[in-house]
Amino acid sequence: MRATVPVPVENKKPQSLLTLSPVTLGKSSKTPGAISALFDPARKCWRVKWRAGSGAWVEAQCVAGERSWTKPAVKAGEPDTAPDSPPPVGDAARRDAPEGVLAMQSLDGGRVAVRTGKRVVGRPPVFPSASLVLTVEDTSGWRDFAFADETPEVEVISAALALAPGFWLAAYLVADGAEGGVCRVVQVASDARPEVSKAWEKLPPYPQAPGMAGIITGQHRGVIIAAGGANFPDLPPWENGKKKIYDEIYVLLPGKDAWQSAGRLPGPRGYGAVVSVPDGVLIAGGEDGERVFADTLLLQWDGDKVQVRQGPALPAPTTCAVGAVLDGKVYVAGGYAAGAPRLSQSIFWSLDLGKPAGTWEQLPPVPGKTRALAVAAAVGGAFYLCSGIEISAVPGKAPAEAAPGVYLKDAYRYRPGAGWEKLPDLPWSAIAASSPAPVTESPARVFVMGGVDGRQVGNLPRATVLPNDIIYFDIAGNQWKHWHEAWPMPVVCIPAVEIDAGWLLASGEIMAGKRTTETWLWRIEA
Repeated sequence: MRATVPVPVENKKPQSLLTLSPVTLGKSSKTPGAISALFDPARKCWRVKWRAGSGAWVEAQCVAGERSWTKPAVKAGEPDTAPDSPPPVGDAARRDAPEGVLAMQSLDGGRVAVRTGKRVVGRPPVFPSASLVLTVEDTSGWRDFAFADETPEVEVISAALALAPGFWLAAYLVADGAEGGVCRVVQVASDARPEVSKAWEKLPPYPQAPGMAGIITGQHRGVIIAAGGANFPDLPPWENGKKKIYDEIYVLLPGKDAWQSAGRLPGPRGYGAVVSVPDGVLIAGGEDGERVFADTLLLQWDGDKVQVRQGPALPAPTTCAVGAVLDGKVYVAGGYAAGAPRLSQSIFWSLDLGKPAGTWEQLPPVPGKTRALAVAAAVGGAFYLCSGIEISAVPGKAPAEAAPGVYLKDAYRYRPGAGWEKLPDLPWSAIAASSPAPVTESPARVFVMGGVDGRQVGNLPRATVLPNDIIYFDIAGNQWKHWHEAWPMPVVCIPAVEIDAGWLLASGEIMAGKRTTETWLWRIEA
C-alpha cells in the first residue's frame, strides 16, 4: 500500500519552460558566425544559410510554422560570401541582457534573444542549464520561456534569430565531433507561453528545524516515515561547527497537516541506504558520527507508532551508500567503508525479500571508480547507478591519507543475469542527488535531481544554493535530457519516496552546512 498525499500547504509557482524539438538541416563547418536566418515576407518562409563542411554557403527554406525544410542547396550564380544577417550583439546591448546571449532582435515593447545556458565554472548554475534558451524582454524584464531539446552540454558554435508574423525561429550550429558541426533550427509561436506548473505541491514542513541531511525517509502502510539525519545546530563546519546526528522518528499520516512524533531509533543514525519495501522502511548501514554500521533496520508503522526491528546484517560496514528495489530484491551499492580516512568502495549487494531468513549476497562490484553519494534507481527490469564521488588513499602514505575527491559523471546499468553495462555519461556530476531517484515506467525514465556539480566546487561561495535543474535518462533513446521544470527547493542527501500521488522529498541540505524543513510532492508528467 502506497501513501496518499497529505494536506498541501502554501505553494510556490515553480518555473516551467516550453521544450522545443530541433530539426536538423545538414552538416556544417565549425566556423563561428557562419549562419544567418531571416523571414522572406514575399514567400512567407524562413531562409537559413550556413557554411557547410565543404566551405560553401548553403541554404534551406521552410514555410513559417511548418517543419518540412528543403534540402540544403547552393544557389547557382550566388557568390560564396557570408549572407546578410543582423549585426552581432554589441557590448552596449549585452550590458542589460542575460548572460550568454548569442543573437538578439528588437520586438514591440522589448527584445527577444537566444542565449546559451551552459554552466560556467565560477558562476552559480541557473535553470535551465540548456545549451540553447529562448528568452524575451517585456516591462518586467527578461524571462526565459523555451529551450531546445538538445543533449545537455552540447556546444553551440553560433546562432541566428529571425522573427515572422506569429512565429520566432532560432537557427544554430552545434559541434558534432572533432571535425565539423550540424545546423539545426527550432521555432515557436510568438504567443506561446508555458503554463504555470501544477506538478509541485508544498506539504507540511519537517518538524525538526533547521532540517536534516542524510535523513531516513520512506513509506509503510500508507504512512510517510522519516527518522534520524544530521545537521549543524550551532556553527557551520568551516567555523568548527559540530555535526549532530539524531534518533527521532516522525510520521506524516494521510490527510494530516502536520508530522507527528512516532518513537526513536535505537541510536542516532543517518546517511544509510534507504528503500521502501512491503514490510516497512529498510535502512542499510549508515553512521552515528563515530561508527559506521554494518546492520540493517526495518521501520514499521503499527497504527500508533513506528516499530524498529533488526534486519539481516550487511557483509561489511558502509555509509553514504545507495539502494533501490527491483523485482523483489533490494540492491545496495557503493558508500564509504569504516575507518579513517574515509574511503569510497565498489560494493554491490542484494537481499531477496522473498526469503524470510535471507542474507545479503555479494554481487559483481560496481564498474569504474569506487564511489559514495551516488544515485540509484530501478525501473524496467534493471538497476541504474550514476555519479558519486571517489575518495581514495594517497599511494605510499603511512598513515593513510585521502586524495582529493574525484567527482564522477559516469553511469551504469545492471541487469540480473546479464551483469553491468556502461551508459552515456551525465552532462555533469550530481553528487548526493536524491536516491533512490524518481522513475517512470512508461516512458521509461530515470530522473536525476540537482546534485553537486564538481566543476563548481571551490569556485563558488559557500552560500551558493544547489542547482535546480532536473535531468533524466531516456532509456529508449539511451540519452540524457533536460526536464522542463525547475526544482522549487533543490537539496541533496535525501531519498525520493514514491507515493500514490507522485514522489515525496522531505527536508535535505540546500547549501554547504545548511538544511531546510520544506517538504515537496512532485507529480511527474507521463
